[in-house]
Amino acid sequence: MDTIWDVVVVGSGLGALSAALSFSEKGKRVLILEKGTSPGGCASSFQKNGFVFESGATTLVGFEPGLPLDKLCKEFQIQFPVFPLDRSLVVHMDGKTIERYKDRSQWIMEVKRVFGGGFRMELFWKLCYFLSDSLWSLSARYKFFPFQNLSDLGKTILQFQFRDLIPFVFSFVSVRFVLQVFRLIQNKEWIRFLDEQLLITNQTTTKTAPFVMAAAGLTYPQLQNYVVEGGMVSLSHSLLKKIETKGGRILYKQNVIQINKVAESEGGKKNLWEIQTKNREQFRFLGKVVVSNLPVWNLTEITEDLPKLKTKVKKMEKGIWGAFTLGIAIQTDPSEESIRSECLHHQIHLKKTLPYGGGNSIFLSLSHPEDPIRSPNGIRILSLSTHIENPELWVRDGSYQKKKKELESILLQTLEEEFFWFQKDKIQFQHSATPVTWQTWTGRKWGRVGGIPSSYFFNPFRMISNRSEDPDFLLTGDTVYPGQGIPAVVLGGLHVVEQFFARKRG
Repeated sequence: MDTIWDVVVVGSGLGALSAALSFSEKGKRVLILEKGTSPGGCASSFQKNGFVFESGATTLVGFEPGLPLDKLCKEFQIQFPVFPLDRSLVVHMDGKTIERYKDRSQWIMEVKRVFGGGFRMELFWKLCYFLSDSLWSLSARYKFFPFQNLSDLGKTILQFQFRDLIPFVFSFVSVRFVLQVFRLIQNKEWIRFLDEQLLITNQTTTKTAPFVMAAAGLTYPQLQNYVVEGGMVSLSHSLLKKIETKGGRILYKQNVIQINKVAESEGGKKNLWEIQTKNREQFRFLGKVVVSNLPVWNLTEITEDLPKLKTKVKKMEKGIWGAFTLGIAIQTDPSEESIRSECLHHQIHLKKTLPYGGGNSIFLSLSHPEDPIRSPNGIRILSLSTHIENPELWVRDGSYQKKKKELESILLQTLEEEFFWFQKDKIQFQHSATPVTWQTWTGRKWGRVGGIPSSYFFNPFRMISNRSEDPDFLLTGDTVYPGQGIPAVVLGGLHVVEQFFARKRG
């Protein structure tokens, strides 16, 4: 296929699809190359043994006015098949059940009930709310951050508000420092609660998380939470349907192995990108612009045309997490009201740290009982995720299956202890995935998931920009600004297209 595309998008995560849609709406011919057989990247779903499983336990937020998914829906007239949830998250910790109420005042009352702290605890959370709101506001307005030149800075100054100085200051201090100022540092149970929450959202703990980024992560349960009918992959299908009406196209089983800058004609200026894949039939593609949704560690291994990015990426190789995930289809009683009203998201603190690099808690998502695709006839689909340290240590050796079975056994036992309705003999099907599985499925180096820990960005100007050193090579996904999470990658995908056209005009 030697057709020259206006834009070639590598990967079909939600950041990539948001950028592809924006380019399509602006009249560009877009081709999307996806390694797998379905879109969505790490926020996807797949069928196994007749059941629809999520790639991992996850939540969906960001539809409030001004937030990224609201912007996506309004600008491009997208309607996603989502249900709003009444309950955000329940935390199970040392025999306590902690309700992460969506209402901010209710949550402050709940956290004081469980951990104490009185007025100081209330001030801590009000500061978190203020910083979270401010961060979303300035992220929407600062479309050219991180700055690459004086022009970016000038455009951002026009959007500056005096209150933006506050989150800027708090980006240079850790959560642990703020806790010390508020004298909330002594309660070890409280610190453990925060650490496990931050590992989900910031990939790091109170000791090393910048407070402003932690504030957004800690308060996400206070945003309206949604579940997607048919699984998270329905988000991607909704975007693709719109892209295809604009002449865009997606090709599956296209594992990209090399990207080079080439000349359109022999002896001419290098003004095109050549993308090569492992596909036997169609393996060479040409584009004027490339949007890469690959993790930066993967990207810099398949191109020699981004040397500055490669140098920066080498400094961000330590402490990157992998995941162990478990999917379960279990029969429940559809008439049991307490099961039907069960919160769909749970974090469970474990009695002992998981072996083989595992974490101290697991995150659980349940299918919605009224989703006819994922919960037919009382079947509930459970998705469990937990962090795995040093995922590169997982290999398919003689002990691989033993390690998998041991982790599965611990997680199943934990579920049986926490939920009266979970009975092992009711399991219809189960499967698990290690960092090795994630690497095979998504292609992500060492099976790394979740993005770059926010501890790398005490100086926010160090974040990797959506724009590479080449003006026609753009970046999206959880390893570039603004980072991990569905709202963040969508925002990055939309911003990078606006940045591209602003540069062309100016």
